[in-house]
Amino acid sequence: MMKNFIKKWGEIVVDYRWVVLALSVVLLIASILPMKNLYFDNSNEMFFLKGDINLVTFDKFLDRFGDSEYLLIGLESRPQDKNVFNEDTLKTIAKITEFLENHEVVTKVSSLTKYQYIKSEDDVLSTIDLIEDMGQLSYDQDSMDHLVSIMNEEELVHGALISKDFRHTVVFARTQYVRGKADHQIKLINELNAFLAKENFEKLGFNIRIFGGPLLAERFLNVTIQDQMLINPLMYSIILCLLFISFRTVTGILMPIMIIAGSLVLTIGLQGFLHWPFNTVNTALPGILTIVGIGDSIHIIVEFYHFRNEGLDPRQAAKKSIEVLWLPCFYTSFTTAAGFIALSVTKLAPIRELGVLGASGTMLAFLLSVVTLPAILSFIKPLPVATQKIVSEGIIARFTHQLAHFTHQNYKWLIAVGGIGLVAGLGLVSQLDVDTNYVNYFKKNTKLRSDIEYFDQVYQGGSTIEFMIDSGEEGAVKNPDFLNKVLHMQEYLEGLDGTGKANSMINYIRKMNQAMHNDDPTFYTIPETRELIAQYLLLYENTGPEENLMDMRTSDDRYLRLSLRIKNMTALKTHTLVKDIQDYLQQNYPELPAELTGTLMLFNAQDVYTQQGMVRSFGLALTMIGLMFFVLFRSVKYGFLALVPSILPILMAGGLMELLGISLDMGTMIVGAMTMGIAVDDTIHVLNRYLQARKNNRTVETSIHLAMIESGRAVIFSSIILTAGFSVMLLGSFMPFIYMGIFSAIIIMFALIADLFFLPALLYVVDGGRMNSDKKT
Repeated sequence: MMKNFIKKWGEIVVDYRWVVLALSVVLLIASILPMKNLYFDNSNEMFFLKGDINLVTFDKFLDRFGDSEYLLIGLESRPQDKNVFNEDTLKTIAKITEFLENHEVVTKVSSLTKYQYIKSEDDVLSTIDLIEDMGQLSYDQDSMDHLVSIMNEEELVHGALISKDFRHTVVFARTQYVRGKADHQIKLINELNAFLAKENFEKLGFNIRIFGGPLLAERFLNVTIQDQMLINPLMYSIILCLLFISFRTVTGILMPIMIIAGSLVLTIGLQGFLHWPFNTVNTALPGILTIVGIGDSIHIIVEFYHFRNEGLDPRQAAKKSIEVLWLPCFYTSFTTAAGFIALSVTKLAPIRELGVLGASGTMLAFLLSVVTLPAILSFIKPLPVATQKIVSEGIIARFTHQLAHFTHQNYKWLIAVGGIGLVAGLGLVSQLDVDTNYVNYFKKNTKLRSDIEYFDQVYQGGSTIEFMIDSGEEGAVKNPDFLNKVLHMQEYLEGLDGTGKANSMINYIRKMNQAMHNDDPTFYTIPETRELIAQYLLLYENTGPEENLMDMRTSDDRYLRLSLRIKNMTALKTHTLVKDIQDYLQQNYPELPAELTGTLMLFNAQDVYTQQGMVRSFGLALTMIGLMFFVLFRSVKYGFLALVPSILPILMAGGLMELLGISLDMGTMIVGAMTMGIAVDDTIHVLNRYLQARKNNRTVETSIHLAMIESGRAVIFSSIILTAGFSVMLLGSFMPFIYMGIFSAIIIMFALIADLFFLPALLYVVDGGRMNSDKKT
């Protein structure tokens, strides 16, 4: 029944080729219309599914406390300066501060030139400008020493706004947080870079350090775009060159590219129809689909040339190619799609979308390969002599002719080598770590990485974990008992390894209490009554301070915000730290419900989801592909046999990752599931041809020989193109793309070796009882 269906399929697409081509063109044009819905989303929220608890908590934080993103601009004293209190440094700080204050994206700026300290005179609380007027400031030594003497007493900001040795200071800019958008942040960074270039502070000897959410948004976008602008054109150029070398015909070069281009248009049209945005994850999809989807068209073209060499006319050769390859191409496409679909079990939205679009694009490429491609091939009449020689007498053809004999003579040691690789891969893969630390997405020699290290060393981190602490009722954040418990919690948090200074309203209340008691350090404590705390806060607000504390508590005075600085560390260490904090708070402060959130916590959630998704997606891909093997080969024995050379390349690549000290992240997670679907393609083509020959009562060696010469050439052609295509990603700057490229290329090459050598060796062992020395074919 299936044979008749496939035969009828080939007859229809060739006999009605003009209709097929017309419908293909109409479908492509129709796919362009939904593309108007496409847009780019680089926000934090885009990683999470609607209703995700981490996103819900983050949204509550935004509703209660307002904007959450900060941009940090750090300055270090020059070698000739004793500290930051000198004319050049203060003027530089003032210029940066003024630029940020005048920017429409910035809602608040804190800097040394805007700093206010708390004083009390005659029981009147005051906030006094450290520098009243930059234009009137005298830069003589006495004036600078006076500023130093004031800041010596301001322990509130030591290690936060200014380092304890006064050689480093930072300008904080709080920026607008717009849900689902990052364009405004990117705009801020682009204009800040233009401002810094114009001012050229480097000529004064300053190395400006930058970090924060807006910078990450800008870097993720621009590095991704730069990589794609380099990688995609180069990838297409290499593929075109390899197609030319492989086929030496216009047909062989253009037809695969046309099929891939068509499947990309259809897939992106589907993306627009679903209103799914482009993001830093799926921008790699066009390149991936180009590489993944080219296999079917190459196999069909090679088979078409094979039948043309045997004397069939173009229409007969096109029909015959479909009859032979429709089923294996369907299964190879389906298994590749299964690898993508397996990604949809993760809780990360862009990975799910990538899985759906990748699977759709793969199957669309299959449909174009078995519908549109044979219709076009049926018009190709002349077959160049060069192409005939390549197909029948080329290096690859000669190589495949020798494979069956070689594997027959050496199958025992090939089994031994494969077995060692399998065991070693299993052992090493079990030791792999998952680390989705966003810092590792950038190369080590980038300015971003060095700036992050700077903030870690000087300020114990540039990122924060935000705590929302519930006092239990309105107005209770002024309760001394509540504030003292939070103070103890704060001191515990500041004492942890990897944490820096914590900032909360408590620091200011203690400072007010000290100021109202003649700056006596013993009164740097929480006042004893709620009424006194409320009075201090009212007095403070009446002074018109720059820091009004309204982003540290909710308007109903129920929730308190505490911001804890965190050093950059591996995702595993961050996850461990967060869990330790949550366990400690639950055990020691059960009466103080505290919710942890912030951008860093969103990244931490991504790490957890990546780790869970990696196991689930790989398990699902393995199950789906295994079931497909059993259905395709109608045999449990051959189904299991096909799995071995399919899993081996992934295990060996994973072992190589462990040896190189590379952790699993979102990019390598995608590789694991995606390439498993790709790696089995060669197995399906080779084993399918082998079993067809066995059904015709051929010997094991003859069957392997036929599989190699009939499928081996196309397998080698496609694998070379796949490897070269993925290898282009090594030229990128975004580490997930680089790792995706290198390990996809390695897995595909391992898969080729496994199917050309290890699989035949297994077949000699499994079917050895029926083997003889027939070598005539």
